[in-house]
Amino acid sequence: MKAMRWLDAVSHLGPQVETFIDSLLAQPHRSVLYVAGAGFDPRASHLALCVAEKGKNRRAILIRENRPDPAQTLLDRAETNEKRLCEAFPEHEVVHIDVFDEDHAVVGGQKAVAEIRRRIQENNYLDQVTDVIVDMSAMSIGISFPIVGLLYHLLDKPGSPNLHVVAATGGPEVETAIVAEYAENYQNPWGFKGERSAGDSPVRLWIPQLANPKRKAFAILFEELSPTETCPVFPFPACDPRGVENLLDQFREELSDAWRVDPRQMLYAAQDDPMDLYRTLSRIHCSRAEVYDLAKQSAETVLSPIGSKALAIGALLAALEHQLPVAYVEARRFEAPQTGFTETVDGGRFVHVWVLGEVYARLTNERPESCPTSTV
Repeated sequence: MKAMRWLDAVSHLGPQVETFIDSLLAQPHRSVLYVAGAGFDPRASHLALCVAEKGKNRRAILIRENRPDPAQTLLDRAETNEKRLCEAFPEHEVVHIDVFDEDHAVVGGQKAVAEIRRRIQENNYLDQVTDVIVDMSAMSIGISFPIVGLLYHLLDKPGSPNLHVVAATGGPEVETAIVAEYAENYQNPWGFKGERSAGDSPVRLWIPQLANPKRKAFAILFEELSPTETCPVFPFPACDPRGVENLLDQFREELSDAWRVDPRQMLYAAQDDPMDLYRTLSRIHCSRAEVYDLAKQSAETVLSPIGSKALAIGALLAALEHQLPVAYVEARRFEAPQTGFTETVDGGRFVHVWVLGEVYARLTNERPESCPTSTV
């Protein structure tokens, strides 16, 4: 089996993330391009403020995701977060992205990639910074995955700036408070359709990352993907000791009837550790590929990381390395949350992964010959 590129990745969890940011940006030669969402999510500004406190040479590209008929409460929260981020990064650009076009087609990811690419080229950012940090805390999958994918391909060569991905996960109380009205069909984030095999239809394995309250999105995905097998991901260990039990109860009809999931097909990944899920997904995909290659059949592994931010990062890394398709359902609008939103975010729920850069011996699809052991 091919060695995983990020098997020994440099990553940090919880309070270690702030410690790492402080130590990195304390180096006088460091300069940062920070890419983050400036939406209503209460997690939007917390890691940005950590970077701003230590990063003397810093600039930011801030993404505002625009959807039809937003609630005024959410607009007010987004304005507050944008103001905080602009104050933290005096040198900044705010980019408004319409997630849907006039015909209701999902175009946000494509537009975000075009805007980021244009600004990077016009301002020569990659020649002026040592580190690019993408904060996924307040960006949707449809926006964050394409942006990281673009930067990954731009920076995956010697001498390029370092690429980091960070997130303030916020915990289930925040994630369950964000209730969406979904589009009617599933989408692939821009650049994440995967490698399509010619000929016969592939044996499709669907790996959804279960989360509350997203049952409608999972129903759309299952109906349209028509997977041969389904292996749902449960967050375990999790901050809620009964988290798995609650998801089993919530999805009991899907698991037993529609999806026909055998208990041996259930996957578990540490809720706040993206590398745990990354390793699991990589092993499953590579093992299936070897088996079906021997049988001269094509196989496909489809990821649906629409749960926690931390696990989404793990799925993102697996999708990048193995060119896996990612399927999700875009939110048309969000309901104003009644509970669960707070300006206080637990620093113990921060995540950082050093994706590309100087800590790795070489930037290839093979495992680095000399790579620091993960700090977690």
